[in-house]
Amino acid sequence: MTEKEEVKGGVKTGIFKDFNRELVTKEVLLGVTIACAQIPESVAFAFIANVKPPVALHAAWMVGLICSVFGGRPGMVNGATGAFAAIISTFLPEPLEEGGNGAGVELLFPSVMFAGFLMLVFSALDLSRFILLLPSPVMIGFCNGLGLIIGNSQLHPFEHKEGPVLAWMIVITVVSMAVMEFLPKLPFRIFKVIPSSLVAIVVAIIIEFAIVRRFIDGTETIGDVSEFSAETAKPVPFFDYDLDKLSESGAIETIARQGLLLALVGSIESLMTSEVVESFVKTPSSGTKTLAAMGVGNIVSGFFGGMGGNAMIGLSTINVLNGGKTRVAPTVTALIVMIAVVGAYELLNFIPVAALAGIMFVVVLHTIKWFSLKMLLAFFLPKSYRKKNHKIPRMEVIVIFAVTFLAVWRDIAQAVLAGVALCAVIMAWNSSKTVSVEQTFDGDEKVYIVEGPLFFASANRFRKMFTPDADPDSVKVQFQASCLMDYTAIETLHNLSKDYKALGKTIVFASLNESSKKIVEKASHLVTTIEYDADEIMELPSVPNVAAGFKNDPEGPMPH
Repeated sequence: MTEKEEVKGGVKTGIFKDFNRELVTKEVLLGVTIACAQIPESVAFAFIANVKPPVALHAAWMVGLICSVFGGRPGMVNGATGAFAAIISTFLPEPLEEGGNGAGVELLFPSVMFAGFLMLVFSALDLSRFILLLPSPVMIGFCNGLGLIIGNSQLHPFEHKEGPVLAWMIVITVVSMAVMEFLPKLPFRIFKVIPSSLVAIVVAIIIEFAIVRRFIDGTETIGDVSEFSAETAKPVPFFDYDLDKLSESGAIETIARQGLLLALVGSIESLMTSEVVESFVKTPSSGTKTLAAMGVGNIVSGFFGGMGGNAMIGLSTINVLNGGKTRVAPTVTALIVMIAVVGAYELLNFIPVAALAGIMFVVVLHTIKWFSLKMLLAFFLPKSYRKKNHKIPRMEVIVIFAVTFLAVWRDIAQAVLAGVALCAVIMAWNSSKTVSVEQTFDGDEKVYIVEGPLFFASANRFRKMFTPDADPDSVKVQFQASCLMDYTAIETLHNLSKDYKALGKTIVFASLNESSKKIVEKASHLVTTIEYDADEIMELPSVPNVAAGFKNDPEGPMPH
């Protein structure tokens, strides 16, 4: 009997030891509920991406199923997302025929497959750990930019509409927004279970067919702009499209750029979502498995003509807040979406397009970090008028809105990369100011006590704190509260040592910590003029001495 099948005293053990009938029932019902919310969202994302709704829905269940079963974060919901849709919309123009695919959709599917391949590469290289390099200002700007992109795309259904049609569309949109936003806040348990987006869709359908069509011919529904039928029930593989488009000039470049952007944004958002889910369920995640499963899911999705996808932070949060912890609920969600697309597609045709816009506007309201506007206001106010709880360093406010602007003007991936680079420059500049040097004497020997990190940004300032001409014949530099960060630091010590030795004086460096020791050892063949006092005793046991890595050879050259 295997571990999976082992039963002791009527209690299951092994990987199923935490499962019971009550938990499975709860997770199944939760999965059905989330699927009812995911279907209209996926359709809305399709319109954002300028593709037909089946392209998004088939991607939703394919990516969702693979990631739910094999991913590294149980409890996380995956599918077609606004982040993917926002990027795809920058490559696909609005379709000439309403509800159709934008021109060049043939390049989308190879791009999605290439994105999946890159995600597998990210997983193999264990790059998921670099999610820790995303500063909060970058994430705030990312959310703001994503919200603005999604919000702007929702205005399209209202273009060229006027008179009673436009008025009724606005009514349906506003009612859908109100239902989705305020229904969960009512003090009734049933509204905590039933997704507000599903109720919003039902209410919109009632308004459309019971009220609006008594006065006018009606507003547009999904069936009017992109009808679901038996033909759309099955996914269309990418090779059934016009493959001649792949040989056109610039096609490969487009596929590479789009695939890279999808891989970067999908990986970032999924790893972020994984961190959010982990904070709720208190169980460990595997970023490597998350990226690997997402990579396979996108390859499969692209092959079968889907727009790809990644983790859905909103639905994942709903899942864990309602007690979802295992793979059951997300798996059921993916299966229900599949059943809806394959067998219950006719029901989707009745959904008013204006209702989808209302749902997305609520998503936008919760995506944008509105508190960042207070930070922007505080940025321009005099210091005496700024409130303490709205103050952050002004350079970080610049990062937030630079990322937001670039996300809208260029694309989300470039915005995030630029934000990380800007934060790195700011951090390096600020850290360079923390280096300080105190001077004291031990008999006839002058002692410099260094505090703060020594690296490329602080090296020039550090060197100017020394006075070789005025110093005595014997000098010691202690790094008890400092560390060497890079090769620039090593070269700075080398050049400083040469300055003293050229005057016939002795300078000794002491008390390096463990990380500094490793850097010096790696560059030991380059460091030939630095003397280190191996007998120096450290006062802090956590900062050990360096006994090797420096050579006492004042005549040796320093290569450049």
